[in-house]
Amino acid sequence: MNLKKGLVTTLAFASLTTYLFVTSTAAPGAEWKKNDKGWWYEEADGSYPTNAWKLIKDKWYYFDNVGYMVENRWVGNYYLGADGAMLVSTSTPDGYYVDATGKWIEGAKRAVNITKTSGSRSERSSSGGSSRSSGKSSSGGGSLATSENVAGTNNTSGDHEIVTPTREADNSGAGNNLIVTPSGNASSNTAPVGNAATNQESRVISELQSMGLSEKEAKLYYLINAYRESLGLPKLSFSKSLTIVARAHVSDSNAYSPEDQVDSRGMQGNLHSWSANGGWTPVVYTPDHQYANNMWSKPRELTAYTGDGYEISSASSGNISPETALNLWKGSSGHNAVMTGQSGWSMLKTMGVAIDGRYAHVWFGSDADPAGYYDVENYDVIHP
Repeated sequence: MNLKKGLVTTLAFASLTTYLFVTSTAAPGAEWKKNDKGWWYEEADGSYPTNAWKLIKDKWYYFDNVGYMVENRWVGNYYLGADGAMLVSTSTPDGYYVDATGKWIEGAKRAVNITKTSGSRSERSSSGGSSRSSGKSSSGGGSLATSENVAGTNNTSGDHEIVTPTREADNSGAGNNLIVTPSGNASSNTAPVGNAATNQESRVISELQSMGLSEKEAKLYYLINAYRESLGLPKLSFSKSLTIVARAHVSDSNAYSPEDQVDSRGMQGNLHSWSANGGWTPVVYTPDHQYANNMWSKPRELTAYTGDGYEISSASSGNISPETALNLWKGSSGHNAVMTGQSGWSMLKTMGVAIDGRYAHVWFGSDADPAGYYDVENYDVIHP
């Protein structure tokens, strides 16, 4: 193994151990709790969401970096009301309109700047948390949100800083101040009908479908590249071999839920796991990366691709959408770094995409694909 390859391996250890699972149902025994600082939502095991959206009884709530419910303020383009629930199909107290998904409708009111409020954040310091009942820790980092359960990473304050938006339609903060939007709202993030971006999206997705991609696969690929473009980054090519790997993993995940397996030590795997029911080396991918090489080598096991592959994954309690998967990955620092070439991932130039049923798996690589690419005319991408 040369020095460069060793560096890549180290980065993979650091960034690809996280995975996402989103659920819209409350677990038995979960309940709301309150003290003099505010409300939080405690799961049956004593954990609670932090820096995350959570769907509770058909309403979306957002919890801050110490776990308190956010109320009477904007989070991204969504407004949390006095009871903490996201407003939908109405006007906000400051006069803006939100649609049926809760997203602010651009142009519904003259653009003004809304100042970031700091009262609830400043009083929700780590020292204040010690007064909470039922053993909730003062750091707020005892567990991660069940609506965005990330394994193997410390997802406390810093990764998801909430920035109250201006109602301006710009992307000036897109690179650093990412908000995890509710999965039910993600479909509202498309451009208006007739917009050039929408026309391009429809054309690219249609052409990719004509090459054998599903609509959801084509859309997820397009959305990832559109996100990269919004940050001034080049679009990645669509690898045929890496798509074969992603599809195999999605099929295996839906059929066998290999993340439920445990290894010989009794450690449970995560979404990077593969079952023993296919023509590949089975993997119980554990947070300590004991079997990581058996995951990176999957492109070589399943295709003529000669390089390593690096995967980001998400899953849902129901059918997952491209928008949900993308927004979850954008809200996780490790996944976002892979998608945007940060933290040492600038060598990635191509990806393979699969999304079906409950799972979405996207594989990235830096090596040329001998099987070729799904290239669309007048849609410029980079190739290895």
